[in-house]
Amino acid sequence: MFDSNDLLQNAPRRRFERILFDRCRTGEPFALMLVNLDGFKNVSSRFGANVTDLLLFEASSRLREKLKAGDLVTRSGDHQFAVFVQGVDEMEDANRIAKELIERLQSPVTVTGTRFRLDASIGISLAPKKSGEWRLLLEDPDGAAHEAKSEGRGRISISFAAPQLDD
Repeated sequence: MFDSNDLLQNAPRRRFERILFDRCRTGEPFALMLVNLDGFKNVSSRFGANVTDLLLFEASSRLREKLKAGDLVTRSGDHQFAVFVQGVDEMEDANRIAKELIERLQSPVTVTGTRFRLDASIGISLAPKKSGEWRLLLEDPDGAAHEAKSEGRGRISISFAAPQLDD
């Protein structure tokens, strides 16, 4: 059960990579965020796949609520989401958006009679202007997300993206 935008499937992954490639090539600004749900492995092992799927769907919906049309949220791991936010070229703006995403996720949710409070760590990378190194954008926020998670729940870490190409 999940979502047609699940990056664990090949077609959505290729679509997402194409968006990154096109945006890096044209130099349009954007932020890429990787949102790791903190402590989610325990939820999965304790409550099972059905509850886990419902919580992942709720997390995905909550992330989408905070974004604009044209932005993209897609699952990229067992308990991780990739968030593409267009038009962001300042780290302060990306940080503000990440804080809003964490706050939205933290609102309690009840699934099958059990109340949950989700928390997340977010790694952020801003796209370089006109870079062919779009694949590095997937690595930068992943490392930043792991760094954020190691600092505790609900943290944000910033990564600097790949170097710019010479024109």
